[in-house]
Amino acid sequence: MSKTGFTVSLVGRPNVGKSTLFNRIAGKRRAIIFGQPGVTRDLVSLPVEWDGKRFHLIDTGGYLSPGKEDDDLLSKVRGQVLRAIYESDAVIFLVDARDGLLPLDKEIAQMLREREKRFFLAANKVDARAGAEGVDQFHELAVGRIYPVSAEHGRGVDDLLREIAALVPETDAAEAAPQEEAVSRIAVVGRPNVGKSTLVNTLAGYERVIASEIPGTTRDAIDVLVKHEGKRYLLIDTAGIRAKRKTEHVLEKFSVLKSLESLKRCDVAVLMIDGPEGLTHQDQQILRYVLNEERAVVVAANKADKWKGDEGRRAGLHKIHEGLGYAAFASVVPVSSLNGKGFPLLFRKIEEAFKSFRHRVPTAVLNRMAEAFVYTVPIPSKEGRNRALYMTQIGVMPPSFAVFVKDKSGIPESFTRYLQNKIRDNFGFDGSPLRIVYRER
Repeated sequence: MSKTGFTVSLVGRPNVGKSTLFNRIAGKRRAIIFGQPGVTRDLVSLPVEWDGKRFHLIDTGGYLSPGKEDDDLLSKVRGQVLRAIYESDAVIFLVDARDGLLPLDKEIAQMLREREKRFFLAANKVDARAGAEGVDQFHELAVGRIYPVSAEHGRGVDDLLREIAALVPETDAAEAAPQEEAVSRIAVVGRPNVGKSTLVNTLAGYERVIASEIPGTTRDAIDVLVKHEGKRYLLIDTAGIRAKRKTEHVLEKFSVLKSLESLKRCDVAVLMIDGPEGLTHQDQQILRYVLNEERAVVVAANKADKWKGDEGRRAGLHKIHEGLGYAAFASVVPVSSLNGKGFPLLFRKIEEAFKSFRHRVPTAVLNRMAEAFVYTVPIPSKEGRNRALYMTQIGVMPPSFAVFVKDKSGIPESFTRYLQNKIRDNFGFDGSPLRIVYRER
């Protein structure tokens, strides 16, 4: 987690409504909420603004005490919570007014006091008489004020934010504007357990997102700001996408939807696959999702160290590239997410795809190409007399071209592919899709 400006974290035991309050404050449904404990595992962070004050808000997983039956995943979730507390300027300590004061609430309060962390005690679910009556017992935690709130309905949230905003220094309020807008947004997508989170952690230099051999560990789409060779990137670690017939649990379906939503807000998608295993049917389906959103794409063939020699790697990469189909414009880069091998080439290809995604060809240059390869070529049609009359680029992200024709009805896909190939032959656009639209003159 990159410390940027004034930071506030949401902390509490599982299922007290932290993600609901996070979404309420953020003003958008950014964190997954679901009616069972332990849904949030990784740290979800967003810049927010309230009454002219900007700060970063972090949603954390539910805190549980260390125990003899602790598994590795619970231990990692706890570590993420403690890291968020350490890097925060203030903490919203959320409790459940309906459940009342529980021993774990006391433990969390003690932990915050030991770390000398300024915290605001918010009693959630005060939207019914039972909840309101349960607030007073939290005075046992020896706090000066309790903030009764309803994260679901918004009750009391303004009072809580007013107190937090008063702590934000004016310098932080000016400097904590969302810096993510100025960086390339890279969504890391793929099947479960191919190494997406490990790649993000290796780049971040620490375990920013929980990586585990258990498929489905990542549930939310997690934004991680990293720096590579002096340049900043916003990596979006996503949940693994399985075939629909295998996605049975409602929570997993929510996670997949979050992964697909991340494609809408990225510039470049890094499709991570298991290199030695090759391009599977599900990898190709995920690639189709990327192409449907018209995002630039780079394929990262992970576990490259498991190929048998250089010849085996060359043959494997060639087979993967052959399976890309209409995405043959994408580069395939062998990497090892555990040790960072191949990362310099991966980022060169990401930069290449990002520039292609935003590249614009001057009209005069484009038309010199069109005169030789487009205007003189008849477009297959029933009448046999259709031709392209004029061509111009009309947009970027993705690069988009308008082709003026006599009759735009019935133009075959083969002619569109021909146009795209000629544009690529002359101007590159490696890593980026091309959009062709037809207009009648």
